[in-house]
Amino acid sequence: MDAPLHGKNILITRGRSQAAPLKERIEEAGGVPRHTPLLAFQLNDQQTNEPILDELHEFSWIFLTSSNAVKFFFKWLHKHGRKLPADVRTAVIGTKTERALQRYGRKADFLPASFQAAKMEEEFFQKYPEPGKLLYIRGNRSRDVLPAAFRKRAVFFKSLTVYDTLLLTNDQKNITSWLENGDLDALTFTSPSTIQAFKTVTKGSRESGLSLPCFCIGPTTARKAETEGFTDVFTPPQYTIEHMVEQMILYFKNEGNR
Repeated sequence: MDAPLHGKNILITRGRSQAAPLKERIEEAGGVPRHTPLLAFQLNDQQTNEPILDELHEFSWIFLTSSNAVKFFFKWLHKHGRKLPADVRTAVIGTKTERALQRYGRKADFLPASFQAAKMEEEFFQKYPEPGKLLYIRGNRSRDVLPAAFRKRAVFFKSLTVYDTLLLTNDQKNITSWLENGDLDALTFTSPSTIQAFKTVTKGSRESGLSLPCFCIGPTTARKAETEGFTDVFTPPQYTIEHMVEQMILYFKNEGNR
């Protein structure tokens, strides 16, 4: 049986509810997933959000840039006994976000070719130069790429924070122990926030992990890794879990030729 990741210990830092696909693919390739979630997510139901419930019908487009944005937006609607108006269109980034939206009975009306916020903005406004009012769904740590682009284009938009990202430190000793004992062969990161969390929990450790091969889901996460001092950063050509694991397999297959 082909096991290109045989004996390789791979750190997974995503949340418990999202880690299964990555764990499964690493195991299928013979690797050993070391799962230690660094982040958790919770609904943000602040009272200041409530006026938007009565304004939903006024928006032409809802922007959803992650599966968490989809999950918590619809959870927020359900909690308040509301539904997304049928004539409001949705713009999403990535097939995973698209599938999350489909689980709520909605079809994405716009999906950019590239899974990046900057590309989404460019493609969207090429196709819809006068889109009407926009609602951007976000988490408390979401980047401001799209809001900045909306302001630059002078389009009407509102931001709605529907979830909070929380740092988990319960298993901090697992990570520092693995690093200090040389028990990790690679790291995986699926967002800039997971990198920031990793840096926080490993602060003060004798081993930082910065020299380990670091596999990032996309260029934004990779840039964050490089900024934080990781020296061996990889990004797959397509920004999916499947392609990230394929790149990991290729790396370790070629390891002996380096």
